[in-house]
Amino acid sequence: MRNFRHLLPVLAAIVTFTVGAATFDTLTFVKTDGTTMAFAVDGLIITYDDFAHAVVTNNDTTVTIALADLDCMFFSDMATNVPGDVNGDGEVNISDINAVIDLILNGTTRPTADVNGDGEINISDINAIIDIILS
Repeated sequence: MRNFRHLLPVLAAIVTFTVGAATFDTLTFVKTDGTTMAFAVDGLIITYDDFAHAVVTNNDTTVTIALADLDCMFFSDMATNVPGDVNGDGEVNISDINAVIDLILNGTTRPTADVNGDGEINISDINAIIDIILS
């Protein structure tokens, strides 16, 4: 938990920098139960009330998220979402295959993981990523 506490102020700086640079338009939180919460980064403010909760404010909406309930979060530009980029880092590579495997083993989901668009996250999505990498 100690390292995580040091990461939180850095995360807030990243959000501010990203918004200012207009690189991404969406920040998505993926909870451990597989549900997602997406926020437009325009006007996004993240604060931490007790280092156990993130308070996300965007326009007139404020949501408190328990950090223990988060699986991951990622920035994306919905207009230029790269097919196969499951982890949202802008590249399609072995890390995306690992991300899909982790999702399958943990029984969680992420919108970008359904690479082949069949409504399921399974080995077919891993094969689709491999095809993208090899093409």
